[in-house]
Amino acid sequence: MRIVLRVMVLVLAAGLLVAGWDFARFVARADRAVTPDPPIKAEAVVALTGAADQRIISAVQLADSLDLPLLISGVNVDTTEADIARITNVDIDKITCCVKLGRKAATTEGNGEEVASWARLNAYQRIVVVTSEYHMERALFELQNAMPEGQFIPNAVMTTKVRPAEWYKDVATARVLIEEWMKFRLAALRSTALPNQERAG
Repeated sequence: MRIVLRVMVLVLAAGLLVAGWDFARFVARADRAVTPDPPIKAEAVVALTGAADQRIISAVQLADSLDLPLLISGVNVDTTEADIARITNVDIDKITCCVKLGRKAATTEGNGEEVASWARLNAYQRIVVVTSEYHMERALFELQNAMPEGQFIPNAVMTTKVRPAEWYKDVATARVLIEEWMKFRLAALRSTALPNQERAG
């Protein structure tokens, strides 16, 4: 009985060490995303909505500076173009002419499907992705799954209270990063299991 207990403790300790190592790598990647490289030769910009309006504000500014079309994916059904103009502090004509409001996505997986549909319809392949730094890795994962032929250029916005590398200094940031890391790992597991489920069906 003692041997079994010891083995269980060792397995648990090893699992915690692996999880801690994986989380540390995830945080490091999120921290590096805070200072994105300037996008080169892009054909369009997409913003994935979330709790922070800064994603939308940054995407509108970036699309305007690059003179590129913009899709805002995951927009609430009640949100209007006037609301986007107010949030971003730009003239509504700029929104109506150059910004597409995508209202079908309710999850990051849905964002991937919505972006892929819009991009293929308009023959866009090289796309700048604007979302929060902690959300970027899962966003790129879902986008690439939905559109393998696409080239997605990350342009992250810092929306946490402290940089991801300093997550231990702020409880809210720590909670956001841990939750997002778990969602990212679940998305990867779902993607791995899906082909087996399809073959079984």
